[in-house]
Amino acid sequence: MSARSRASLRRARCAAERGAAVVLALLTVSFAAMLAAAALADFGHGLEMLGGRHDQAQAWQLGRAAVDWSRNILADDARQSATDHLDEMWTTEIPVTAIASDPAEGRVGGQIRDLSGRFNLNDLAPGGQPDAQAVARFARLLAIAGMNGAQAGAAAQAVARHLQAGAADGGSGIGDGRAGGGVRFVEVRELATLGVIPSVALDALDAHLVAAPSGAPININTASAEVLAAVVDNLPLDAARTLVAARDRAWFRNLGDFQGRLPEGAGLPAGRLLDVRSRYFLVTITAAYGDAVLTLQAMLERESNWPTLLWYHTP
Repeated sequence: MSARSRASLRRARCAAERGAAVVLALLTVSFAAMLAAAALADFGHGLEMLGGRHDQAQAWQLGRAAVDWSRNILADDARQSATDHLDEMWTTEIPVTAIASDPAEGRVGGQIRDLSGRFNLNDLAPGGQPDAQAVARFARLLAIAGMNGAQAGAAAQAVARHLQAGAADGGSGIGDGRAGGGVRFVEVRELATLGVIPSVALDALDAHLVAAPSGAPININTASAEVLAAVVDNLPLDAARTLVAARDRAWFRNLGDFQGRLPEGAGLPAGRLLDVRSRYFLVTITAAYGDAVLTLQAMLERESNWPTLLWYHTP
């Protein structure tokens, strides 16, 4: 091979090496750019997640503060009034409202609903011991909801037996809330898991039932006509509806006032089953901060001056 040929070959080899080096450099730069872009994307995602957690935490704090505000409202009501009825200030629903000039900095609203006007499922077997009179009243309420007499009676007894069995086995099943040494329902929706009440009847009963510690009387000023017809002796549903309509114009001041307005043949049940005050309340709060929106529910017991928080959750 001539000297000229060898020189040409070296020049070609050098050009090839320079070309490969350029390609490698471009690939390296591209790879570095890709890594940088990925890192920036992860950083941005992390900031978004951090911001989202911050907004969620702020919304949660607003919700808890609103629950405490509701407790204060109920405590103040207890100091000022000897009766609870549906025309009191605590029954007013507060729409979601900005708490600062910039709505993104926080919005909150909610309502307090009475639960003491409802039939308490846990009264069927307080402390795990079935109460025959409560079972009969619950059967009447089931019949009002559309079940026939035999089915209603069997279903009421089955629910009482469930509470009794739960107390006997130490609360390993549904309704593991404890009250008076027994086992109780914590939420009304647990009834559906028993399979003894048709879904149609459960839907009809939703606004008339509560799962609360047993023993608290029913507030006649907030009870529905269905509940009054179930718990007041010999009170037909139509007569109960007439009572509720009259109550909307003038609430019951005491049990004597209530008894005086009952139709002929109807009478107060034995024991301390009825009252004109409420003990249990459900608070529902909607709180928002930034992009986070939270719904918080809390059950309160107002036995003493400052209501006790029994439970809260985000439905």
